[in-house]
Amino acid sequence: MKGDIRSVGSHLAGLARVALRSFAATVFVVTSVGVVLAGLSYYVLRDEHWVYGAIAVTIALVESVATGLVLGVKRAVVTAVAHGLGELRLGRSLVRRVFERVLGVAAGTEFGERGGTLARGLERLPLARAEELLSGAVRDVTGEAGQGGWLRRMVQAQLFRAVQKYTLSRFREEGAAHGGVDLLKVKDELEQTVDEALVRTVRGGLRLWTALVIVALPTAVAVQTWVIILLLHAKG
Repeated sequence: MKGDIRSVGSHLAGLARVALRSFAATVFVVTSVGVVLAGLSYYVLRDEHWVYGAIAVTIALVESVATGLVLGVKRAVVTAVAHGLGELRLGRSLVRRVFERVLGVAAGTEFGERGGTLARGLERLPLARAEELLSGAVRDVTGEAGQGGWLRRMVQAQLFRAVQKYTLSRFREEGAAHGGVDLLKVKDELEQTVDEALVRTVRGGLRLWTALVIVALPTAVAVQTWVIILLLHAKG
């Protein structure tokens, strides 16, 4: 099955390539914008000594590169996670595997067929116990998926963290409404909704970061240019 947790390690390697492309493109675009802003800053200071223009250009370029790197990493991870959730349905696969651990039932076995009294006792758990089992299961599945390079580890951590956070939120809703967690009910619901819900969440966060950069970088260059002009006039 596409996105099956047993092959999540190989999927993560592919997602790392998606992340690298997004990272490179973001750094290039933001740095290019920084070059334009640096040129405008130099133009505004054209009547002053060239040294002041050079200082403004240098600061603008450093800011744009630093901003590009920060936004590039953010966009890389989010783009890869969104791709894994939207195209590979990794959220559903992770939910399934995590709940297999929580329920203690072998893959492909109907709940209640194996595990006897212990398995049937898990049908509704106190919230605290459900949260404890969820944390342990996520740690186990994270270890099974393997590691890799730093970008792959970041993608994996973000993906697993998102699934855990969404599952935990649903546990708490269920616990508040019914005094305990119906694991099978939550599992079935999450398998159907987790990918779409998380894609919307991670992409929404990315849009916010991008909007902040669009506003902050030109503002920073404009302010520093204005400050240089004020200092020169005060000196004169």
